[in-house]
Amino acid sequence: MILFDTSVLIDARDPGSPWHDWAKDQIATAVGGEGAAANTITISEASVRAVDPEAVPRLLEGFGMTLQNLPVSAAVPAAKTFRLYLDRLKKESKKPDSKIPLPDFLIGAHAQAEGMHLVTRDPERVRTYFPGVRLITPPGV
Repeated sequence: MILFDTSVLIDARDPGSPWHDWAKDQIATAVGGEGAAANTITISEASVRAVDPEAVPRLLEGFGMTLQNLPVSAAVPAAKTFRLYLDRLKKESKKPDSKIPLPDFLIGAHAQAEGMHLVTRDPERVRTYFPGVRLITPPGV
């Protein structure tokens, strides 16, 4: 199963996105192969600016994606890596955007816990805090 980050889901439904075709191709390839998954976090994030938020899960299922809950085994790794992130920001005299684990940490921890590839166009946090997660990114990212 291949897990999809929110950015890719948004790109797939936005014909104006420069990554639209790439995102659609990644979903189609995953659906036709190992399987494509969206988790609770990505569904929630993708629903924020949707015209019809209740339709987002059905849309993703229409793409052929499996909808998954966030596994409990992802909770502690997400918290630990978020703590590292907060410590790094403190050393750099920067303030965090949030005091709770950011979605990227939960998504990265899910991919790590389940041994999934992660399709994203925003790989930096995952590369930094979950280096063992195998990423699929657009060319040049």
